[in-house]
Amino acid sequence: MRKNPTKESNIKVAVISEPLFKHGGAEIHLKYILDSFQNCELFTAYYDEKFVKDFFPGIKIHHSFMQYLPGRDKFRHLYLLLQPLAYRSFRFKNFDIAVSLSIAFAKFARPRNIKHVNICMSPPKFFWQKKSRTLKDSQQLSGINRILFKLYDSLTGTFLEKIWQNWDRNAAKRCHKMAAISNVVKKRVKKYYDIDADVIYPPVEVKRIKALRKVNRKENWFLYMGRVETYKGVDIAIKAAVKAGVPLKVAGTGDDFENMKILVKNLNAKGLVKFLGYVSDEQKFNLMARTKALIFPVKDEDFGIVPVEANASGTPVIAYKQGGVMETISEQNPKTGIFFVKYTVNDLAKILRNFDSGKYDPDNCRKQADNFASEIFVYKLQNYVKDALHDN
Repeated sequence: MRKNPTKESNIKVAVISEPLFKHGGAEIHLKYILDSFQNCELFTAYYDEKFVKDFFPGIKIHHSFMQYLPGRDKFRHLYLLLQPLAYRSFRFKNFDIAVSLSIAFAKFARPRNIKHVNICMSPPKFFWQKKSRTLKDSQQLSGINRILFKLYDSLTGTFLEKIWQNWDRNAAKRCHKMAAISNVVKKRVKKYYDIDADVIYPPVEVKRIKALRKVNRKENWFLYMGRVETYKGVDIAIKAAVKAGVPLKVAGTGDDFENMKILVKNLNAKGLVKFLGYVSDEQKFNLMARTKALIFPVKDEDFGIVPVEANASGTPVIAYKQGGVMETISEQNPKTGIFFVKYTVNDLAKILRNFDSGKYDPDNCRKQADNFASEIFVYKLQNYVKDALHDN
């Protein structure tokens, strides 16, 4: 360990992440962590070479033995419980501090003689929140992964699950400091780990979005933007739009993409609901600027970057009143969105049917998004890490 680093440029930071193989909010979050420090290197259990080359160019990256396992993506559920061992195998020689971004096992890394700051996206839901986990049914998987899920599900509530939870809790407690990505996650951290976490909101590329051409006149259709998965609530958005008789565009891909197309066919609503598939960032922000409102029907969301992006585009949000979105979308002054309280098709459809985008000032939406700009994140993280370095 180097002694008494005094300048930010002199701080050598080991950044630790979950496995890297796809583009998403967590990867954008990680990108800004890396951008916060001039002298850093990245550690992860395994990664997709092309993705990392494209998304994290110029970053020195370290991997574990898991990089050489066959079928890492196909059998990721099989290899999941090898990850604690993978992260514990890392050595952090000549680093001043470690910063991990975790939703599962990245925080299991054990830096020796240096402090470990953890940014917690959430305690792992597969250990602590069964009702909120992504996978709820073995039918969502196939082959060996389906068998493994059934095995895991059979262990729910047993002494083995208690052991896993204890490992996870101990890993969290070994961290010198922990920052949650929202007050919702902060409460979970206290409940499951008995740790009083700080809060640092994730970075949103507000400046980039606001630099695009402003569109203040909204078109007469709603937008769902995100992964096309049942747990994201895309099915309730589709059903509510059909019930309300309003046009809906669905942008994104996911495991339930074909099932949602079948749903639309069964509802005889192919003229009302349009699937756009994958869209680039430029297309995404253009859609957000033009739509009447973004529909965000997600339960228990940890933070929710997409609603903030919509606000940065000058667009209001219709969201389920639960989770981190309650910290980002305002129904007061400035008025940047509206919540539906009952998680039902009828409740959402009523809002869609009566929604008036004219009641929402695009500039107010943009101002609200400024509170979550990436520049604020970088500033707070840099100071958080420097404070940790000087803690006794």
